[in-house]
Amino acid sequence: MGKFKDESGVILVLVVAGMTAFLGLLGLVIDLGQIYMERVRLSRAVDAAVFAGVQELPGQPEQAVAKAYEYSQANNVAVENVEVKLGNGNRLINVRAEKRVKLYLLGLFGYKDYPVSAEAAAVVGAASGVSGVIPVGVPWQDFEFGQSVILKYDPHSGGSQQGNFGALALGGTGANNYRNNLKYGYQGVLRVGDQVYTEPGNMAGPTRDGVKYRLQQAGDGAGLKWYEHNARVAIVPIVDSFDVKGRDLVTIVGFAAFYLEDVEAKGNDATIRGRFIRLVIDGEIAAGPDYGLLAYQLIK
Repeated sequence: MGKFKDESGVILVLVVAGMTAFLGLLGLVIDLGQIYMERVRLSRAVDAAVFAGVQELPGQPEQAVAKAYEYSQANNVAVENVEVKLGNGNRLINVRAEKRVKLYLLGLFGYKDYPVSAEAAAVVGAASGVSGVIPVGVPWQDFEFGQSVILKYDPHSGGSQQGNFGALALGGTGANNYRNNLKYGYQGVLRVGDQVYTEPGNMAGPTRDGVKYRLQQAGDGAGLKWYEHNARVAIVPIVDSFDVKGRDLVTIVGFAAFYLEDVEAKGNDATIRGRFIRLVIDGEIAAGPDYGLLAYQLIK
């Protein structure tokens, strides 16, 4: 009987010790879990802040900073816990957030809280590689922002170069390929320095179909700003020249963005007209001429 009591006492001690260890481990898991979750939340917040702010660079640095703070708050990070910095001639934005996480188990050992931080940065530069372009090429002519530009000519609008009117053959040739690229944008990636073939001929019918499709997708746009008309905003390759004969190669020297105004159709002719705009997208960047289309990359 005494032996049984002794064994029961040992078992009780072991159970108590085991429960203590288990509760300690559970407390440690809770503390570490809180630290991890807070770090994830801060990382998401600074990423959102950077993506919002970089859209305003380099032209509106004050707006970029304001946007970064706005999106930090929207992700439940107080302004006093966020630091926003610009650099590289307002072409870089860095956002850092820090918060102290309250500890429970570790608090018993004097560690009341733990600092958690997250940081993100993005840089903006001339777009050097993009996807989704429409199949027209435009030689650079020192456009001014807001200027209305003919993107694709017809035989009577003065832009013909030996059978070419501005159309490009991207990923294939022919009317159907050209029409689909106008509707949806060419899904391959084009880069500065690439050579692409022209699509000779007026291509009036496919031009009307493709542009009208995009305008229909945009709708009337009531209450929207111009940059919220995704279907109307078109990325266009800037080419070295259209002084070629028939189907021939032209070289991409950059990219620009245009707000599609309309397709002017007269009989068997069709002209695309767009307004030159500045746009910042997620894409490849490189040092080079700025044709209005900028890209950003997350670098931290």
